[in-house]
Amino acid sequence: MKEDRETKEKLIASAKAEFMEKGYAKASLRKICANADMTTGALYFFFDNKEDLFRAIVEPPLTMLVNMMQEHFQEDKDMLSLPDVYEHQEGDHDDIAELLIHHLYQNYDIFILLLTKSQGTAFEDCLDRIVDLTEKQFAISAEKFAIQTAGQQPNSYLIHWMAHMTIDAFIHLLTHEKEEKNAIRQMKVIMNFIVKGFTEMISFPVKQ
Repeated sequence: MKEDRETKEKLIASAKAEFMEKGYAKASLRKICANADMTTGALYFFFDNKEDLFRAIVEPPLTMLVNMMQEHFQEDKDMLSLPDVYEHQEGDHDDIAELLIHHLYQNYDIFILLLTKSQGTAFEDCLDRIVDLTEKQFAISAEKFAIQTAGQQPNSYLIHWMAHMTIDAFIHLLTHEKEEKNAIRQMKVIMNFIVKGFTEMISFPVKQ
């Protein structure tokens, strides 16, 4: 059992390096096995094919990221279900900003793989799916927020734009800022900006 685990870990480490260097489409299973001092038979004992190997690398951190986002969105929905109208306070979303940034940087190479090297896999549209998830949750929150503010209705175009802007902010930090602590500091400022804009501009007066 221990030997199987170590063999699988060596294959994953070798595959990660190969995918990072060449991207999924040009990565060679033979090269992955050779660099891990394994046979291709050993690889197929653990993985169905090249995409299954890629999935084993990227899916766990991606799933964890999505779960973190969904938990946060649920907290926002629960808060907006309370009778009191939500009023944004600076720092309200510092915790989620730090949590997400930390997760991204703890799995830096894997998320770079997803963003830049996943063409040809089932994960090549993962960014679009995360934006769609964010937009749907923003729309739900906007609807609840509009109910709290009489005479308002959600601004669907702005919801769409803010969903893209929010995810783009995380990507920009991940690809331009090497230091996690600096990324966290900047993301807290960005989140304050986004949440304030959301609460002030996400809805507009209903036409009479």
